[in-house]
Amino acid sequence: MITMMLQFKYTPEAMKAILLSGDDRSEAIKKMIEPLGGKLIVTYGMQGQDYHMMMISEFPSLTEYIAVAAKGIFLGGAIADYKAIQLIPTETMQAASKLISGIEYTPPSV
Repeated sequence: MITMMLQFKYTPEAMKAILLSGDDRSEAIKKMIEPLGGKLIVTYGMQGQDYHMMMISEFPSLTEYIAVAAKGIFLGGAIADYKAIQLIPTETMQAASKLISGIEYTPPSV
């Protein structure tokens, strides 16, 4: 499983529609993620940021994430801008740190 944090900014038209209708976009997000074996962990609205909303979700692999992102961001038409960040569990970082000493690398010299 991979965990992704996605921040996104709606188009002015989409934001207006959400505010006037009170639409819960987390339900629409779940309908995209869950059939592919993923899970929506949390969504938050954001104030005073470049983005209107953020979500954290899990996907079986990067393939499923890309499919959902393509459908919801690039093909949906309601997202003006976004930022995607893969969240890495501390256990993974600790395991990676144990491999560092066995990696050979020579930095460029000046």
